[in-house]
Amino acid sequence: MAELFPGKFTHATSIYLAPWLVKLLKKVSPGRSGWLARRSYAGLPNKYVISLPAVEVKKLWWAWRRKGINYFNLNDAWQRAVLKRFSPPAICISYDGSSNLIFREWKNKAKLILDLSIGLPQYRIKMLHGEKFKIEMLESADEFQKKLFNQYQEEVELADLILCGSEFVKDTITFFYPEFAPKCRILPYAADTDKFDFPDRQFSDSKDLKFVFIGTVGWRKGADLLLEVWREFVANHPECELHFFGPVDKEICLTSLPDRVSVHGSVESRKLIEYLKVMDVFVLPTTFEGSSLAVYQAMAMQLPIITTRNSGSVLSHGESCELVEVSDKNSLLAGLTKIFNNMEYRQYIAKNAYALSRMYTWSEYKKRIFKILEQEGLTNL
Repeated sequence: MAELFPGKFTHATSIYLAPWLVKLLKKVSPGRSGWLARRSYAGLPNKYVISLPAVEVKKLWWAWRRKGINYFNLNDAWQRAVLKRFSPPAICISYDGSSNLIFREWKNKAKLILDLSIGLPQYRIKMLHGEKFKIEMLESADEFQKKLFNQYQEEVELADLILCGSEFVKDTITFFYPEFAPKCRILPYAADTDKFDFPDRQFSDSKDLKFVFIGTVGWRKGADLLLEVWREFVANHPECELHFFGPVDKEICLTSLPDRVSVHGSVESRKLIEYLKVMDVFVLPTTFEGSSLAVYQAMAMQLPIITTRNSGSVLSHGESCELVEVSDKNSLLAGLTKIFNNMEYRQYIAKNAYALSRMYTWSEYKKRIFKILEQEGLTNL
């Protein structure tokens, strides 16, 4: 955005450190500095950034006092800080879950663009009940969920334009609010192909395949299902390995892991890339996403991919990935087995996914968002 609107763009965030300071912290504490690096994009010059750290200070205060963190209150505090600091701009692009107060105040004063990073949370209730779902079932949700549903509904209603990371995200809007579908624009995410890139991958018909999962090790990403299915899979293929990379949710019990499973936790991208070079298959049986960055990274690393439609993937079943059904043990086991048994298929879908990854770089993302803004008449404001 800084390149699309030179001299006019401002990035408001709670934490931003200068690139040189992030590099220094990485040397001192590589593991703990990772989240700061993600929040402090090194390619964005300081002059475009305004930091409003009060929310982070409040979060630390609550943690020190050992009080539970109320994220609704934190998001409200963040939005009030933004409203106090800024007048309505020509264009406001804001993320889901932290935009309703801003949109309410700036409606008809700015062009309001909601960057919807994940599907509407109320769609999870629909998924739970499938064809038997009725809208009244939302009323059985707890108070936290109801508040979350209302917040997302308000953001979708107030937004002038909604950026959806995938068709899956758009579908969650269309299901509940078909009248707002015309406001949706599909804007898939991307991989940093300057870092994630492995054109020289070699494929072999070996029996000791290394499977890799990237993301939060939790229910939403399907980690529990994968562990359950792996127990049966590894019994039939005892030379294979399964590696998890990412933070572990408290909801997941790792005290009695199946055989040949390694949990590495979060690692910096440089180390992750080196690990991915020796892996053979990427698997992410996720239930609910927006547009999974891990899938784009696996594409760029030329890994054969097993995932679900709900990952928000741009891949096609049988051509560039193996799609499995959401929360279906038999489907996932069949997918793992098919990939294991057919080296030619692994190579075929991996090479096609790698070729497709060249179209999903952040440079291409910039072109896509510019085209969307241009079509809306927002590039000359």
